[in-house]
Amino acid sequence: MNKEIIKYLLLFISLSTVALLISYYQIKNHEQEVLKQEKEMLSITYNTITKAYKTHSEIIFDTKINVPEVHALMKKANSTDIGEKNSARGELYSLLIDSYNSMKIFKIKQLHFHLPNNESFLRFHRVEKFGDSLEGIRDTVAYVNRYKEPVSGFEEGRIYNGYRYIYPIVDREQHYGSVEISVSMHEIVKHLKDEAIADVEFIIRKDIVEKKVFENEKSNYVQSKINNNYLYERVISKDGNKLIEKVAAKHSDLDEKILSGKGFNFFTCLDNRFYITTFIPVFNKYSNQQVAYIVVNRSNPSIEYMFKKDRVINAVIIILLALLTYFYYKMRKKHEVFEKNNKTLNEIQHIAKLGSWELDAKTNKLEWSDEVYNIFNLKPQSFEPTYKAFFDYVHPDDKEKLEDEFKKSIETKSVYQVQHRIIKADGSIAYLNESAYHTYNEKGKHIYSIGTVHDVTHIIAYEEKILHIQNELQSIVDHIPDVIFRSKTDKEMTMLFINSAIDKIAGYKAQGFILNRVRNYRDLIHPDDREVVESNIQEAINNKSEYSIEYRIINSLRDVVWVKESAEISIGEDGAYNLEGIITDITHQKDTMDKLRKFIDIQDNIVILTDSKKILFANQKFFDFFGYKDLDEFSKEHHCICELFVEDETFFHIGKMLPKEEHWIRSLLNLSGRERIVSMINRDKNSHAFSVSINNYDPQTYVVNFSDISDTMFEKLQLKQKAIRDQLTGAYNRTFFDSSVQSIINNNEKQNGKTGIILFDIDHFKDVNDNYGHAAGDEVLKALVELVERFTRKEDKLIRWGGEEFIVIMYAKTIGDIARQAEHLRFVIQNHKFDHLPTITCSFGVALHEHDDKIEESIKRADEKLYEAKRGGRNQVRS
Repeated sequence: MNKEIIKYLLLFISLSTVALLISYYQIKNHEQEVLKQEKEMLSITYNTITKAYKTHSEIIFDTKINVPEVHALMKKANSTDIGEKNSARGELYSLLIDSYNSMKIFKIKQLHFHLPNNESFLRFHRVEKFGDSLEGIRDTVAYVNRYKEPVSGFEEGRIYNGYRYIYPIVDREQHYGSVEISVSMHEIVKHLKDEAIADVEFIIRKDIVEKKVFENEKSNYVQSKINNNYLYERVISKDGNKLIEKVAAKHSDLDEKILSGKGFNFFTCLDNRFYITTFIPVFNKYSNQQVAYIVVNRSNPSIEYMFKKDRVINAVIIILLALLTYFYYKMRKKHEVFEKNNKTLNEIQHIAKLGSWELDAKTNKLEWSDEVYNIFNLKPQSFEPTYKAFFDYVHPDDKEKLEDEFKKSIETKSVYQVQHRIIKADGSIAYLNESAYHTYNEKGKHIYSIGTVHDVTHIIAYEEKILHIQNELQSIVDHIPDVIFRSKTDKEMTMLFINSAIDKIAGYKAQGFILNRVRNYRDLIHPDDREVVESNIQEAINNKSEYSIEYRIINSLRDVVWVKESAEISIGEDGAYNLEGIITDITHQKDTMDKLRKFIDIQDNIVILTDSKKILFANQKFFDFFGYKDLDEFSKEHHCICELFVEDETFFHIGKMLPKEEHWIRSLLNLSGRERIVSMINRDKNSHAFSVSINNYDPQTYVVNFSDISDTMFEKLQLKQKAIRDQLTGAYNRTFFDSSVQSIINNNEKQNGKTGIILFDIDHFKDVNDNYGHAAGDEVLKALVELVERFTRKEDKLIRWGGEEFIVIMYAKTIGDIARQAEHLRFVIQNHKFDHLPTITCSFGVALHEHDDKIEESIKRADEKLYEAKRGGRNQVRS
């Protein structure tokens, strides 16, 4: 085998290797993208399921458990008397058993009450099991009882595993224990299996079961064949899923991945079918320790099709590369022979400085040898020569002579010989000797000439010779799954290029779209989308900007396919504007999103998808509540749902946003869960209170859930108002002061201010009671409160401190601000006419609360100033 053949064989092997490597990495990249999409889809589905159960548990807690009857029984349960405790257990069971049975409609598995010392008080799913300590077993129960804060998430139990939603039972700041509402992993796995249309398995760590489960309940678990350190829960798995076990057995590194405690997934080919197996880690809510996995196994026909297609494509590529290499070899051989002969002739002409030319008089076509071009200092074969082009190089003084001699030689049928000058392309002058012979037809008409041009000026120092052989190996098979296109920006959007991926999406060959020979791609657009698409594209063309739009097309089978088109404006070689972009099949993503939307739409809460500015999606409950037909109708009146939040100090509204908070969602997220409550008015003009939960759908958008808690909320507000108001005067009392003063101080500091304290009492109030009676004294107190509230700001808080003594808590920047307000109140009171009583006056002491001081110290300073006013003669302000 000679070196030439080995060279072309190596070329073929190199090209084949590159093509196969490109194909391999395309497959791998597609695999990773599919795995990523699968993991994201399952994560969304799983999170949606668990959040839906959380919403149900919150409703159950607010409506059935966090009520006075349950509070009373749990108070009784805390008795040290065993009889009292047992009586409370029986009464609580009787009170809630019907509700517990109805909870099963929502797949609620457990309702479990605990005492503050973490003792199990009542298990509705195992009534006979109570009195055992959950300390060290149920960390979330201990956390809730210790911090009086609700907790939700997965936790292993002594009987069942599941998602647990645990709430503190607190009435008027008295803690009576906690309650757990939970759903079993059996229901979550079943729900996930239905939503994902897949085989789903649940495995839990063996050491967790050994540590936490009752001894007589451990028979509910059986060894998992997926990993020796994990168990199946019988009610979920029974004997285990055989398909998942087969898939797991094919991966030798599975134990190492499971040991990592992280989520992962992988492809498996089993019995000529391709599966994606995803391990979703489940974490203990309290310890954040991974304790279990949900294993989801789904077949993936698209990967199977991709692998088969790849084999065929690779085979075609190898064959075509072999043929191209062979043809290239043969062409090179022929070209080398031609080049050798042509090179010999050119070398002879170059040595003699002699160029040749031929003229076909019938077609007036002129041909020059390379040496003629060299003589004229032109690039050989750089243009097609004509007599006029040649004549342009002739020196002006020799043009007439040259033309006369050429015509004369034809007329006399003699040899053409002439010496003349030319002006070369570089501006230098050369002297040439030209000679030619003419050929004539039978009638004596000139039909052909052949001649020579000899440069007699100087010897050409070099000979230029360029031979370009360009062999473009074009991509035979398009490995990119997306459609790549280039089109004109004319009205018809004439297609200049489109790759073969259009065949897969639309079912039509790419060649038929080129120059719109067979069909126009824009004609495939769904009639309902065409106007919007064309409008968006025309706007981008006008603005010379990029665009991205989703729309539907009708493929060759008359099926609807969702695509996303992204493109930008480019300038072609001819200077004209073109469109260059990508068209992606997003039908699968749309179907997934539709399933998610349908699931959200059946929720009994208001659920929206928003970017914090505009509502991208809203469920039916949203439209039923506000009375809008669709989002277009809503957007004609509002930009954001936050505009509908009622401005009430009890609830969150956009007026409470801080300057550094970029939008209302961020402001809500900065609040604790109990503070995320808003009020909105429905279509019937009725106010409703909602608990708000927020979750990221992706980095730019949020899923916001509004749970209606109106009945419970408004009842609490009424009770709260009664608890924090003085019954005689209606002013705030010390209970309000103790619970609210720190919040008032914090809000004032957030507004770059401080908190002012005005402490005052009625001068000689005992004389009023002694001379006019206590009823008259009560009327004075009520009238005084009404008067002070009329002449203070809405945000200032008037508190009855005791007897005839009051405090005003206000926003201020300096002690002077407080003193001026106190003096104003003193003046107003002094000049007010109280019914059937002499003039009433008050003495005032004021203080400015500093950041590092305790509020009690600031009140003490105000109290000292009040007594200075008393000693100084009363009816005055001291600061």
